[in-house]
Amino acid sequence: MENKKEAIKRKIKALLVRTTENGATEAEALAAMAKAKELMMEYYISEHELTDPYAFEKCVFKEVDLIKSGYELGGFYNSLTRLFDCEYFYNYKRISFFGFEEDTELCAYFYTFIIRACMAEKDKYMNSKECKALKNIYHGRTLAASFVKGFIWGISQKMEDMYQSRKKDLPEEVGLMVIDKRNKVNTQFEEQNLKIKTHRSNLEIKQYSAFLDGEHKGLSTELNYALNGGQKEVLSLPE
Repeated sequence: MENKKEAIKRKIKALLVRTTENGATEAEALAAMAKAKELMMEYYISEHELTDPYAFEKCVFKEVDLIKSGYELGGFYNSLTRLFDCEYFYNYKRISFFGFEEDTELCAYFYTFIIRACMAEKDKYMNSKECKALKNIYHGRTLAASFVKGFIWGISQKMEDMYQSRKKDLPEEVGLMVIDKRNKVNTQFEEQNLKIKTHRSNLEIKQYSAFLDGEHKGLSTELNYALNGGQKEVLSLPE
């Protein structure tokens, strides 16, 4: 059930569309504008609150099956969800993204995309000349785990850089909407009263050369979308 302020916002919006262009007389349009301003003053409602595209949209959960690879892959979850203004939690079966619907869909897509890319690059690396030479000294599992850790680190840094670039390039009014949107996601997520335990990733790097090769591949992985004016546009979603 919506609260009183949200109901007032709806009323103000209805008043603001009573214009001569929409068929109202000049007197009706002026009266509607005056009433809208009166309500905005009375309930401390800013123009920004009325133009917020997420004002009446509720956050949703998007669940996907947790991909099990035998490697520790959770290191990029924070960067992914920060980039798309979402929260997340997971158990041994599924990972759930929480936020506005479009954003959770993007998180779910890129969760799968990144892990598939990581595993594909790991397989290529394991057949490379560099890796075959290192197998004379290190166990193959050690090299694979170090490469995967590097890839996850690299792609996390890439997403962090994209997030910071987006913040810097957004016009002030759009930036305010993004901040407000993020606050709404956080508030609604806290209202779920979920009992979530934190998990620390193992940061130990057992073979640094393999880690660096993985990091390079993670940084160079193409995430096929653009962030334009605070809006996310998917350019291509390969199968």
